[in-house]
Amino acid sequence: MTIINKRYLMILLSLIMMALTHNAKALIVPEDCKTSDATAFFALTAFEVESYIPSVDEEGVPYLKGAALVNAETNHYRNQYKDAPLVRMPIDRYAALTSKNPDALKNFESRIIIIDPECQELKLFFGNLIGTSELSLKNYLQMFDAAKRLNHLPLGEFTEQRVRLRPKLIEQVIEILKSDLAFDIALTKQTLGSDFLENMGIKNQNDFSKGGELALLSYAKKGGRIKSIERDVKAFIILPASKRSLSDTDRTVLLLSSGVVHVVSSLNTGLAKYALGQLGVPTTILRVGRLFDDSGPVCLLDEVGNWYRIINGERTRSCNFNQVLMQSLKGDGWRSTFDKQLTPISYQQISDIMTQNDSIQFVY
Repeated sequence: MTIINKRYLMILLSLIMMALTHNAKALIVPEDCKTSDATAFFALTAFEVESYIPSVDEEGVPYLKGAALVNAETNHYRNQYKDAPLVRMPIDRYAALTSKNPDALKNFESRIIIIDPECQELKLFFGNLIGTSELSLKNYLQMFDAAKRLNHLPLGEFTEQRVRLRPKLIEQVIEILKSDLAFDIALTKQTLGSDFLENMGIKNQNDFSKGGELALLSYAKKGGRIKSIERDVKAFIILPASKRSLSDTDRTVLLLSSGVVHVVSSLNTGLAKYALGQLGVPTTILRVGRLFDDSGPVCLLDEVGNWYRIINGERTRSCNFNQVLMQSLKGDGWRSTFDKQLTPISYQQISDIMTQNDSIQFVY
């Protein structure tokens, strides 16, 4: 009987030690997932088996060829390792171990279960990950990054073809728009592809303030979706008709049909509208040229587009647009703020929101 020699095992163990120090930090399987420690994998590699020696003819040429030979070898080792310990390997360790040596796990595949970042089980078959992962946006981006950075073709194909994203509540979607600094713009742009970025006119833009919008586009492009209980949600992005004489223009008010108002900093309204639309959230941009509260007009536009307020009977060129707008939404001022004649459909939809919700909730 021929036993896999110690030299093979030493090489494999060296690869393992290299893998444990490999730069695959971005893709992490949390500790609460059930995985095997390094000892279990060492035990698997040390398990004594008989090497596969194909039958040959009198000239030393194997009888089997091509796929038949490969399948025979695979079946041989599957049978040889049937009593070996089962190893639950974190996907980050798998990625690091096989990035430089795709065949590092070749003979052990039948005894290895790969655990993804959300504790789901995957199998290996001829070096390919088998199964489907449903991941959060964060974990998808980390997996995409690991595949690109390690030049790991099987992991890259799996991420592209077999990963789907978990559905989100609309409130979680808006939080993405608010989280510019939580996302690596360079990485997110890679998931979108150069053709898409060029068509959107943002290929050469690296402004960190677009981090949330680009991440939401990535989520939509990958097939992300709103949870089914919220499929009828609508959104209104409310902007001033002019920015002249305004203070605090960095923030944008976004009204949802659920009766929740979000205040979002540095919102790229065009990208946000497109991304929300791709997720099935009809989004309307409303430009407002007057602001009322329950007492009457507060901010108005003059003939050249400057905002002004009437203070002690005199015009003063100033207006805190978002603050006054939120006051308008809290009471009945919205009835005069929005133009029923100019935008009758949107006006009716906003009227329905006010009627269907006892109060408007503001989230900053």
